[in-house]
Amino acid sequence: MSPGINAATTRVLDRLGVSLVAAPQAGCCSAIPYHLSDVPAGLDMMRRNIDAWWPMIESAEAIVMTASGCGAMVKEYGHRLAGDPAYAAKAARITVMTNDLSEVLPAFSEQLVALTGGKPRGKVEALLGAEVIASANISCLTHLQSGTNKPVRHWIELVDEMTT
Repeated sequence: MSPGINAATTRVLDRLGVSLVAAPQAGCCSAIPYHLSDVPAGLDMMRRNIDAWWPMIESAEAIVMTASGCGAMVKEYGHRLAGDPAYAAKAARITVMTNDLSEVLPAFSEQLVALTGGKPRGKVEALLGAEVIASANISCLTHLQSGTNKPVRHWIELVDEMTT
């Protein structure tokens, strides 16, 4: 929905020495149809994503999610597909490998401080400035922007700008 978020994530992680591999066949995490009670469509989306990620699983350390709501849903794949004999084991592995971007970046705290010019930092939020509203959820970004003239951005876009 907002390709700038993934582009910013790629740039920040690249500066930290982390390579990302995109799975072009992956799509919606399934949260929207699943939460709208279209469970069959949601499960089909989960299976499609697993199929898209699966060829890369052996060489990957993690699946990194930039949208917090999507990350929460992907972490449920193991539970949601536990009764599917063809996907249960794969879904369980996807669940274990999935990390929100905010779970990945703390391991790079010192590098991030150096890249931001030594600005003090505690949690991810400490990296951000007060001139904009920041969120990690794409739906929240859209909703918040509809009610303010202040810029509303994904927090990784701000980190991206700070580390250039």
